[in-house]
Amino acid sequence: MKLRLLFLILIFVANGYAADAQDIIHKRSGESIEVLIVDISPGVVKYKKFEKPHGSVYSIARDQVEKITYQNGKTISFEEEEEREPPVEQDSAVLKTKSSPVLGWHLGMGASSLSGDIVDAKALLASSLGASLTLPIGKNNTLLVGIDILSVGCGLNDFQAYDIDNNSWEFTKVSEDLGYISLLVTDRFFLNPGRNYYIEGGGYGSFLMNANLNADAEVYSPQGVLIDSGPYTEELFSFYKSFDFGLVAGLGGRIPLGKSAKWHLTAGARFYYGLTNIVDDDAAVVMAILHGLQDYRESNIFGLIFVGVDIPTKSKQ
Repeated sequence: MKLRLLFLILIFVANGYAADAQDIIHKRSGESIEVLIVDISPGVVKYKKFEKPHGSVYSIARDQVEKITYQNGKTISFEEEEEREPPVEQDSAVLKTKSSPVLGWHLGMGASSLSGDIVDAKALLASSLGASLTLPIGKNNTLLVGIDILSVGCGLNDFQAYDIDNNSWEFTKVSEDLGYISLLVTDRFFLNPGRNYYIEGGGYGSFLMNANLNADAEVYSPQGVLIDSGPYTEELFSFYKSFDFGLVAGLGGRIPLGKSAKWHLTAGARFYYGLTNIVDDDAAVVMAILHGLQDYRESNIFGLIFVGVDIPTKSKQ
């Protein structure tokens, strides 16, 4: 009799233990499910129904699960788990500073020319030196405001001219060199969470600082005797308008510097397309008559490859 009573007690204890031997999924909706956890992957939690331990395996999206309480009392909160998961070292440093304004400076080299009605314009070496301020405006977007000192223009074919004394002027290595201070505003869209690669687009406005025709010149008398030779410069500031406006598009990348990865080396390329007729209105009328045109226009067009450094103004630690 005692043996039978002991056997019944053991059965009740075993059943009581089994009743507590379940895992519980707590859903974000507030619902709780008694289950047996089979597997937890980055995107899915797999389980069996507690009342059917040998039955089918079910799945629930991990983002629908707030936490899981195991049969031993251990609880895993997925929100806390995700916060504890360290991103890669590079992305971690970027995420710490992504909400901070970023100061930058850059140096660019490229090619420029003038489009429109100008005859035989050729590519000329272009350069820029500037600084920028980048402001976060969204998860993947930043607003970049920059200022650059630009040197652009175009090359021209060799040509010959005569003065009032019928001396012949022969010009070689001819170029029109234009200097601007340019303001740039673009929306920079990052292509990856670590903010390493981006595309950008926006506009620019430039103020003319200098404009010159530069060449090597040789002066010959009507008899063909060399009179003089050397560099020649003619000021063209009054020929061009003081302001230029256009569109800009680009792409680039950022590489963290040092162990803290707060500073970034930047590199990229930008293409500028001028929308303004940069020739002064009075000069355009004269040029149109000389070329037999109804209207005369010239516009800037240039591209730059640049490198620089981005420096966050502050960082969250």
